[in-house]
Parts: sequence; structure tokens; C-alpha cells
Amino acid sequence: MMSLPAAKDLRARADRVIAGAALRGTPRSRFLREQRRRVVARLLPTLAMVAVATGTAAVFDLFQSPAVPRAVTLAQGLTATLLAGLALGCTLARRSYVALMTLAFSGICVLLVGWAVVTAETGGLRSAYALSVPMALTAVVIAVPLLPWHAPVLAAIGAVAVGLATGGDAPPSAFVLFALLGGGGFAIARARRRRALRAFRRVERLAAAAVRIRRVQDQLVVVEKLEALRVLVGGMAHELNNALAVSLASTEQIVRVAESDPASAAKAAERAQRGLVRIRGTIDRLKRFALAEEGVLEPADLCAMLDFALESAIGRARSGVMIDRSYEEDLSQIDTHVAGLAEALFQVARNAVESMPKGGTIHASVRRDGERVVLSVADEGQGIPPARLAKVFDPFYARENADTTFGGGRILAPMPGRSGLGLSAVYGLVSAIGGKVEIRSEVGRGTEVAISLPSRQRRRPSRPGSF
Repeated sequence: MMSLPAAKDLRARADRVIAGAALRGTPRSRFLREQRRRVVARLLPTLAMVAVATGTAAVFDLFQSPAVPRAVTLAQGLTATLLAGLALGCTLARRSYVALMTLAFSGICVLLVGWAVVTAETGGLRSAYALSVPMALTAVVIAVPLLPWHAPVLAAIGAVAVGLATGGDAPPSAFVLFALLGGGGFAIARARRRRALRAFRRVERLAAAAVRIRRVQDQLVVVEKLEALRVLVGGMAHELNNALAVSLASTEQIVRVAESDPASAAKAAERAQRGLVRIRGTIDRLKRFALAEEGVLEPADLCAMLDFALESAIGRARSGVMIDRSYEEDLSQIDTHVAGLAEALFQVARNAVESMPKGGTIHASVRRDGERVVLSVADEGQGIPPARLAKVFDPFYARENADTTFGGGRILAPMPGRSGLGLSAVYGLVSAIGGKVEIRSEVGRGTEVAISLPSRQRRRPSRPGSF
């Protein structure tokens, strides 16, 4: 079983994760938000890389011999500057999908026109940069997630720019190339958008399913809490009602026979006192279960505490139960809530003894496991069926008469003075001091209850409701 602090921490982390993954806004706004993220992730580095490449070409041409026309380096420098400015604008327009698409379209147009001017100034078809426009268009269309209609429009702009740069002498194959680029870019952009839409719908379905599962889970948790509360309140009412009935009947008898039969009145007073003591014991156990007592952490010898709990349980039962001890040596004392741990150990020991009404051997062990100390109590009883094992920590949980796993057919046999809290009290007490309770059982072989405690704790006063 998980400790209460660990369960609270796990619940808090799950709430933070779910809150972070919660669906915000309409499906369209979420899709556009995801598209904006993709465009920024691709457009910004692409424009920056093209700007750097264009600037590098300008510097190279500036020192080339023989010198290239000054208009070439000016066109290259201006193109690189505009592309760098548009790359910077991507960080400012990251919240608007329309603005990002506008920047992408404008940046590609600047790139095509700039390199068309460079081509025109360096000889047109005979220029070393004659293929710069189609190559730039191809790289950008593949790298940037544009809208489908952007590709053919940009291809047309590139064809016009190349036609003007060559003075109308461009061969038909050049325009065929741009037509292929436009059609291929349209197909790529459309396929990319459809793939993004399919992925978005898949994520939306998963997110919606997670929300529905969480909603159902919350409802189930509420139902389980209400059921546990119903069982707890019902057990409390039954236990307190029995004790009150004895006390009230005894006090009524005292009133009737107080003068005529003092001996009967005294016996009735004793019965009334026992009923009130029983009520006080039940309330004390409930306080321990809820950890409403204040206490301090004190050093405790776990081996001695386990021995005392086992001997007390065996002495009360008066049965032929033996103890097989396996205690690790040199175990230093640890700081713990002594009263709460003693109550938990006695509950575990009593259950082990009662599981063997005809006698048997209890295997008790205390060992160190890393930074924790484990106290284990294993009996040779009938064991607990798997269907019942998950409920043994429920308050006032009892087995049906047909289930003879323990003597009397119950986890806690119906004996006077019992609170009915049993292993639920053990779980509450141990988890409050940072420990864990694990129970393993096999029908016909017996049951083992292991209590794991931190070996070192800071000694500090505990607040009401916690240790």
C-alpha cells in the first residue's frame, strides 16, 4: 500500500500534468496554435539561414577579382538585410498565424526578386547565379510549411522574375521547371497540411478520451469515498449503539432497584461503566485512526515493540501459537510515534493469532531495507482470497459467514470491545508516520503483513491530524 504523503504527492503531480494537458479554446484555435508553432519552428531558422547565405555571397563577390558590378553586392546586401529583418519579425508575430504566413510569403518574394536582380546584373542566362532562383524556391518550399496556394503563386513570381532577369531569353524548359515546382510545392503543402490535420484530430481524440476517463475516475473516487464513509459511519453507529444500549439499560435498572436491592444496583452500575468504557475505547481508536491525537516522535526499539505486541496477542488468545523470530542484529532505534506504532503492531499480531484458532507458528522478522526498516508478521492460517484482499484495509470490513479465512468468518471476529477498525487503523497509523503497509496472502498458506518505516526521521512535534 502507498503511504498517505506519497499518495497526496502523486495526486498533486497528476493534477498538474492533467492541467497542463487540458484542452483550451476551440478546436480551430488549438489547430492554429499548433500550426503557428510549426511555422515558427521552420520559418525562423530558414529565413536566418538564407539571410546568412546571401550575406556571405555578397561578401565573397565584394572581394572577387575582377570585381563584380556594385549593383550585385548592393542587391545581395539589401536582400540579406530584409531577410534578417523578416526573421526577427517571426519572433514578434508568433501569436498570429496570418502574420506568420504573410512574413513567409514576403520573405520568399524578397529572396526570389533579390536573386533575380543578381542574375540580371551578372549576365542573365550566362550568369553563375542563373539557377539561384529555382534552387532557392525549391529549398524554401520544402523547408517551410506554407499554405497550398502559396506554392503555385510563388512559382509564377519566380518565373516572371527569371523572365525579366534574362530579358525574355529564358528557354521554355525554365518555365516548365517553375510549373513543376509550383505543382510539386502545392502537392507537398497539401499533403503536409492533411498530415498535420490527421495528427491533430488523433491528439484531440486522445485528449478527449483522457478527459472522459479522468471524469469517470473522479466519479468513481467519490463513490468509493461515500461507500467507505457509509461503512465507517454504519460501523461506528452499530458499535456505539450497542454500548449505549447496555449503559442505558443498566442505569434504568439502577434507578429501579437502587433502594430495594443495592447488590443488583451495584452490578448494573458495573455494566453501565463497562459500556461507557467501551464507548471511550471506540472513540480512542477512531482518534488514532484519524490521527487526531497530538504526539511527539520518540526513539523506539522495534524488535522489543514487536515482541510485546505478539506476546500480548498470544496471551489474550490463550492458544498454542508459537513465535519464530528473525531479527537483524545491530538495528539502532528509530524515531517514531510509539503509541501509534504499538497499536498498529498489536492489531497485526492479533489478526495473525486469530487466523490460527488451532495453533501454529507466527514468523516475525525485523530487517533493514536500504533507508527503511521492515517489520514482518506472517501466520500459517487459511489466507485471504484475492477477491477479499483488496478490501482488508476498509474500515469495519467483515467477511461473510461463508468465508472462513479467519476464525469466526471475519477479519475481526465479533468480540466485545472491538472497534472494527482493524487493518484500516494499521494503514492510517503507519502511513501517517511515513511508513507503508503491504499485505501478501495465499489461500491455504497464510498471510504476511509487512510494515515499512523510514529508518531516520526528524524529531518534531506533530500537528493535529498528522505525525
